Amino acid sequence: MATAGDACAGGHGGYIATGQALLRPPLVNERLYMPSDLPSVIEVYTASIRALAAPFYSPEQIAAWAPATPSVERWQQRLASVQTFVADCDGVLAGFASYRPDGYFDLLFTHPAFARRGVATALLPGRVSVTFGRLPESLYARQPCCPPLFRPSRLSCGCRGKR
Repeated sequence: MATAGDACAGGHGGYIATGQALLRPPLVNERLYMPSDLPSVIEVYTASIRALAAPFYSPEQIAAWAPATPSVERWQQRLASVQTFVADCDGVLAGFASYRPDGYFDLLFTHPAFARRGVATALLPGRVSVTFGRLPESLYARQPCCPPLFRPSRLSCGCRGKR
């Protein structure tokens, strides 16, 4: 799979990923995660933590969450227990979201090159359930992760049981 720094033209408006941001919004296609997506998922997660989350956390927290050498085995185990959807732009994995079978909205990450371009919105519960019909009736997330992005979706914010 191509990386976010690669050209992303493919007849969809000639936008290109510059490593900073896209010049025009991408054509985002949502699909189910495949095991071959794992290196790109790890890349998206690591880049997102190091760039987009960096202003909000200490260098120690960033290093712990996005180590220089991520554990592929740990990622395989984590993704085996969730339903994961990815968003791609001409073969470039732009973001991903994961939901647990009990309805817990677990992961939502966008590559910095695609930030603020609708990738996360494309992976929200209402959108992917319409597309794939595979989400539980009721979804929830932890309290701190409920920005305005979630308000139009069917995601309830707050802890359900102990986490």
